[in-house]
Amino acid sequence: MMFDPNSSKPFPQVMEELSQFLLYFFVNPSGLNALSTKSKELLVRSRGAVAEFLGINSSEVLFTSSSTESNNLAIKGYLSSKRGSVITTDFEHPSITHPLKTLEKEGLNVLYLTTDRYGWIDPELIREHVKEDTLMVTMGAVCRETAALRDIVGIVKVVKETNPKTLCHFDFWGLYYPDMVVDVELLDMASFDGPSLLGPQGVGILYLKKGIRLKPIIEGGTQERGLRAGEENLFGIYAMSQSIKILSEWRRAIEENITACDGYVEGMIFPQPIFKKGWKAPGLFSFGLNGLEAEMIMSFMEKKGFFLGYSSPCIANRIKDRLKHKTGFDDILSFRIQPFTSLKEIKTFIGAVKSILASVESAL
Repeated sequence: MMFDPNSSKPFPQVMEELSQFLLYFFVNPSGLNALSTKSKELLVRSRGAVAEFLGINSSEVLFTSSSTESNNLAIKGYLSSKRGSVITTDFEHPSITHPLKTLEKEGLNVLYLTTDRYGWIDPELIREHVKEDTLMVTMGAVCRETAALRDIVGIVKVVKETNPKTLCHFDFWGLYYPDMVVDVELLDMASFDGPSLLGPQGVGILYLKKGIRLKPIIEGGTQERGLRAGEENLFGIYAMSQSIKILSEWRRAIEENITACDGYVEGMIFPQPIFKKGWKAPGLFSFGLNGLEAEMIMSFMEKKGFFLGYSSPCIANRIKDRLKHKTGFDDILSFRIQPFTSLKEIKTFIGAVKSILASVESAL
């Protein structure tokens, strides 16, 4: 069973749909022949499905390879060569902090506001630091390490009240339904990754509000309005669009299921939770470990048929010092409930985790 926060489980309907168009995934959508025309139709159809799901215009959808690329394009594409300040937090994924640090070397002033131990930040703290020269506020809608859901509506409200010219950009990793958090069209830019929307690896989205100008960070082609050179990953894009349709069609059942599973997990006596009560992202969990390695727990769980992973796998070996400083824990065990994971499966999963933890702790 899949519980990795950065992976998804394909729907059989999506796999069947993809099999009907395999030929076109090998064809250049920018070409001039009949096969290319059909590929372009699939691309246009996918863009429309994404736009409808997010409540935005199709012209505001840019396809990328990941939310990491989307974050880089939003941050570097808008801020390069500008002078002023940017606000983020001290508890962000490196796809936000690294491009900001690069721009700092070029003269940009970056304010890393301190979150609480859960990665949550009070919008009023942000209000205090928005100034006339504040170009952008950028952060994750969810703190990946703790599953803390930030007050996006409150943050956007205080930013725009203080300086309407300041852009708001958020990364919506980990959320099945972004509109549960905020109407996307109220933002200036937003990043999304395929697996969070039940799509495959290697595909992402950047919502770019009409009128905002970016400089491309990948050059050499006219794809994606000239902002992202290189042929689009049509297979990944179409697969993601079809998964999004299922998310839409089954929304009520999915939300009810995840709410039930969330309630069960939150009520368990478990390792120390490090998510903030009342501000936890649906379906996402993080639990603190002291004296134990999460990777070891994951290995034992895999032998039992449960697949887990770090919430930030690309920096798994480098987050532990920051994690210890912020949360007080040596490591974290993170997992994500898939839309149709049953309550019975959750109970089996939790039972396996508790059993393994007890065995490991008794052996120490």
